[in-house]
This record gives sequence, C-alpha cells and structure tokens, in this order.
Amino acid sequence: MIPGISVVIPTFNRKHLLEEGLPAILSQTILSALYEVIVVSDGSTDGTAGYITLLQKTHSNLKFIQQENSGPAAARNRGASEAKAEILAFTDDDCIPASNWLESILKVFSEKKIIGIQGRTSTYRKLRTPLTQQIDNENGHPAIPTCNAAFLTAAFRQIGGFDITFPFAHNEDADFAWRLEKIGETSFEKSVHVIHPPRKDSFLKIINRSKMLESEFLLFYKDPQAYKTHRNSSPWKTIYFEVFFLHQIRHLKSHVGYFFKPHLMVTGLLIDLCVWVNLILFFPRFIRADKKYRTQFEGSSL
Repeated sequence: MIPGISVVIPTFNRKHLLEEGLPAILSQTILSALYEVIVVSDGSTDGTAGYITLLQKTHSNLKFIQQENSGPAAARNRGASEAKAEILAFTDDDCIPASNWLESILKVFSEKKIIGIQGRTSTYRKLRTPLTQQIDNENGHPAIPTCNAAFLTAAFRQIGGFDITFPFAHNEDADFAWRLEKIGETSFEKSVHVIHPPRKDSFLKIINRSKMLESEFLLFYKDPQAYKTHRNSSPWKTIYFEVFFLHQIRHLKSHVGYFFKPHLMVTGLLIDLCVWVNLILFFPRFIRADKKYRTQFEGSSL
C-alpha cells in the first residue's frame, strides 16, 4: 500500500530529543499504513542509528537514512528524494507534533486546492529563558518554518527542494517558500499543530548565531523583489535596523523582566551586549558576503 504522507525529519546528534518527539509521530490518529516516517541522520555519532533500529522492530513504516554531515537542507532533500507519498510533511527532531497532526494535513489537502501548508507551532512560554531557543508561530510567517510544514511532493520536486548553498541553516526555508508561491497557493492552518518546547542552548552558540545573518545576502540577491515584498528593502536594513535595533531592544526589555531572577537577567543582558558587539565585528564579513553574492548573481544574469 502506497502511503498518503511521507514525514521527513532531519537530525544531527540529538538522539535525546528524538526520543521525546518521534514516539508522537509514530502514534498518530491515522493508520500507520497511511504514512511513512523518514529520519535522516546528518552524520550523527550519538547512538541515533541504534535507537532508530530498535524502533524499526515495532514500526514497519519507519525508515532510516544516514549521510555525511551536509546540513539540514541537504538532509531534508535526501529524505524527500526517498519519499513514496504524494504529500511531504516536515518537522524537526526537537518538535512534538499533535496526535492528529497528519490527520489534519490530509483533511486540509482534501478540502483545498493548495500545494502547501504552514502549520501552527506553539511553545511553552513560561519555560522560556534567555538561554532557550523556541519557535512560536501562532498566526503564520512568510518563511514557512520547516518545523511544521507540508507540501505536495510534485510541487516540492518541481522547484528543486531546498537550496543547499546557503552558508548556514538559516533562510533556506524562506527561499523555498518564496519559490513555491510562484507555482501555487499555500495556506496557514491552525489545526495543523506542532509544539516546539524551549530548548536550552549554550551561551556561546546563542551569541554567535549573528553570523548566520550572512545568509540574508544570498536570499536577497536570489530574488530581490520577493525579499522586498516579504522582508525589507535590503539585507542591511534587516541586519542593522530590524535585528541590531528593533529585535535587540525587544530582547533587552524581555530580559529586564527577569528582575526577580537575577541570574537570568544578567545572562540575558550579557547576551544582548555580546550580540551587539558581534554585529559590529561582523560588519566586514557582511560586506564581503554582499559583494560575493551581488557579483555571483550579476554574473549569472548576463
């Protein structure tokens, strides 16, 4: 029997998180014969393979692919290339889909003439701290976060999947979404629900995340009009007005809110300060990225 949905989950050395979320995907409200789950290990060395092999003994619809570390975009593409169903659903290894996640996806596609779905992603807001990362998408986002999305497999393959040339795991989802909208309609569906609990990161990882903004320049030069429509007039405005000023001011206010938890307040304020410093230090790096991608795409248009 050909499954109706292929679920693709990229993972890299996060077996402990898979152990939390994968059981929720393997116990959906639809019959297991109606869907397959494809876990793509992006070079994991933490026992992920052994864990999946153990689960496969009791879940015949669970597949496992191992590849060299190439990034989540490449892992998603690899999983999609092996998919057998007409619908592709994506989530991440740190997410917990609702029990009716796949049932809701099937229902939406049966009722609407669309090629893609962006689902609702919520978090446990009271558990957030300056050192956690979470996704809270209650009303839709132009980038279509890949932690909760589904597409017609034919449409995914028509536009070539995710662009693996992005230098960081950042903005490949926005690029995909903007290319997808050129061939058909997508919709935001609150009924398609995934929980992304706050996940603790290290101080250094959080403050160094600013370097990922280099991807703004590739995203812009690939499609300047789409970037201006969905994001800003230029990457420089995104980085040094939206992020450096607006986002950081919001973070500052939020971190001051931990006044009665001094260790969290101090940690948050230190993060804010370090991010500001990094954005200044990364300025030459961003200039190089701007020049690189401008030259690349000006040359390709000749």
